[in-house]
Amino acid sequence: MAFAITIRPDNESAVMAVLQHMADFDSRKEDMFVEIGGYGVYSTQDRFIDQHDVDGNPWKQSWRARMQNGQTGRDTGELMNELHYNLRPDGVEWGSNKMYAHVFHFGATILPKTAEYLTFAVGGQFRKVKQVNIPSRTFLGINQDDDEEILNIIGRHIGV
Repeated sequence: MAFAITIRPDNESAVMAVLQHMADFDSRKEDMFVEIGGYGVYSTQDRFIDQHDVDGNPWKQSWRARMQNGQTGRDTGELMNELHYNLRPDGVEWGSNKMYAHVFHFGATILPKTAEYLTFAVGGQFRKVKQVNIPSRTFLGINQDDDEEILNIIGRHIGV
């Protein structure tokens, strides 16, 4: 090369300090993703406790919760307690492996498979219905508060 500028670490240059910090980040990013995943699970579980969706709108109370004076999605607590995060090579994801999680989140219409009606025991009596509509109760997602906290976590880990 006829003309070049070489940058060497000298432990005094601000540019080199930033470059070294960024180079070291690769070894620390897993810790950052672990913290973000833990926060994501916590924030999602909080929605079950507060009974609201990602945007703060209250969930429609389930029939069971109304009858038992309980909370929607909290009878056994399985969905809330089975939220986990997975580290990925380029980030982190969180959610549930429960088969019914997507129904809780997106809602669904339940229809009978082979009979004309769905049959339920309610208060010691049987009740027949053609379908059951389960409303959407979104619990996964990132809102503005989550954005701010995740950015704070990132800032702490990259030193901003």
